[in-house]
Amino acid sequence: MKAMATSSKGKASEKDPCWKGYEQIGMKDKDGKQVPNCVPEAKSSDKAGSKKKS
Repeated sequence: MKAMATSSKGKASEKDPCWKGYEQIGMKDKDGKQVPNCVPEAKSSDKAGSKKKS
């Protein structure tokens, strides 16, 4: 089990910190630490287009 945990940590700390199908749109605070804010790819593009001024 430990080997599995270290391999997933190693993968996460490479170029892209997010899972497949997710993209980083910035950083957020979690338990007092800065962590990548990963959102589903389709959702992030909708978020950018949903900002409307009325």
